[in-house]
Amino acid sequence: MTDPRPNDTLQALWQSQSSEQPAMSLEQIREKARYLEQRVDRRNRREYIAAVLVVFAYGVILWRAPSAAVRIGAALILAATAVVCYRLRVHGSAASLQDNAGIESSLKLYCAQLERQRDLLRSVWLWFLLPFVPGFVVGLIGYARAQPNHQPATIVYGVLALILGIGLHVLNHRAAVRLQQVLDRLKDNG
Repeated sequence: MTDPRPNDTLQALWQSQSSEQPAMSLEQIREKARYLEQRVDRRNRREYIAAVLVVFAYGVILWRAPSAAVRIGAALILAATAVVCYRLRVHGSAASLQDNAGIESSLKLYCAQLERQRDLLRSVWLWFLLPFVPGFVVGLIGYARAQPNHQPATIVYGVLALILGIGLHVLNHRAAVRLQQVLDRLKDNG
C-alpha cells in the first residue's frame, strides 16, 4: 500500500504558492524609467516654450501698457514666469538611471521619480497657478480702469482665465492620481 501523504504535501505546496504576477525585470524597469524621463523632458520643454511666449507677450505689454497698474501686473507675470521655470527646473526634472544600477536600486530610483512627479503635479496650484494670480489681478484691474469701455471684455477674460486655471489644476490632479496608481501597483508587486 502506498502512503497518500506525499501527494497531499505536493498539493498543499502547490495551493500555497502565491498567485502574484512576477516582479518586473531590470530591463522593464529601465524601459519605464526612460519613458517617464522622456515624458517629463517633453513636458518641461513645452513649459519652457510657453514661458518664452509669455515673456515676449508680457514684455510687450510691460512697455506699451496704457497704465502703470497694467505695467506692474505685466512685471508680476514675468516674475511669476521666472519662479515657475525655476521650480520646474529644480523640482520637475527626472533623473536618469545609471547603466550599472541593479534591479533594487533601479526600482527605488524609478519609484522616487514617480513620487517626485506626483508631488509636483499635486501641488501645481501652489507653485504654478498661484504665482500668476497677483499679476493677473493687478493687470486686469489696471486695464479695466484704463479702458472703462472694455470692462465687460475684461470680466470675460478674467472668467476664462479662472476656468483655465481650474482646468489645469484638475488635469494635473488626475495625472497625479494616475502616477499614484502606478506606484501602488509597483508596491503590490514588489
